Amino acid sequence: MNKPHCSVLILLGCWGLIVVWGTGPAVAQGTRVWLDPATLELSPGDTGTLDIWVEDVAQLAGVEVHLTFDPVLLEVVDADPSMEGAQISHGDFLSPDYVVQNVADPATGTIDYAIACMPVDKAVSGSGVLAHVAFSTLAEGETQVTIRSVLLGDVQGQPIAVVIESDSSVVVIRRLGPSLTVWVLIGLVAAAVVAGSIVVVWRTVKAR
Repeated sequence: MNKPHCSVLILLGCWGLIVVWGTGPAVAQGTRVWLDPATLELSPGDTGTLDIWVEDVAQLAGVEVHLTFDPVLLEVVDADPSMEGAQISHGDFLSPDYVVQNVADPATGTIDYAIACMPVDKAVSGSGVLAHVAFSTLAEGETQVTIRSVLLGDVQGQPIAVVIESDSSVVVIRRLGPSLTVWVLIGLVAAAVVAGSIVVVWRTVKAR
């Protein structure tokens, strides 16, 4: 069950005063967040996944990210059907020990996701996937899944400066034609049919 929403920085600040009082805030140089892949091509009824990546972060203890999508074209695939509402999947970078919020709202086309590790000395540094967002397609069209805002917190509940490198991924939904392999097979079958017809005609003529 999702916890009542509060700022992940407030939560980390309370823990940080106890766990790491006296240490300086994390200094992250060039921390970036983006969605991967930049373009996702799907057919109607297909399912595809976008990953929320963070790169070059130091002492990350909590993350809060908000995204938007077009609910006419896309539907979030629930990562945990046993829970009420729809959720996205946790990544393997930051331990989701405390889930502040994990809600995908099909009515508004919004995703609100906030987690923190516990205790905060489990903070991580480096690069990795924060979360996975799986979508199923509802209709043909082209749309964007956009990062509306990102908040990263260190072990003291201090914000980590972050640049949203690519704030959106384009999702193209269209009926894809046969692949090259299929076209080659079709060509071979057609050639075999034509060759067979020629043989039949030649034998018929010869028999006369």
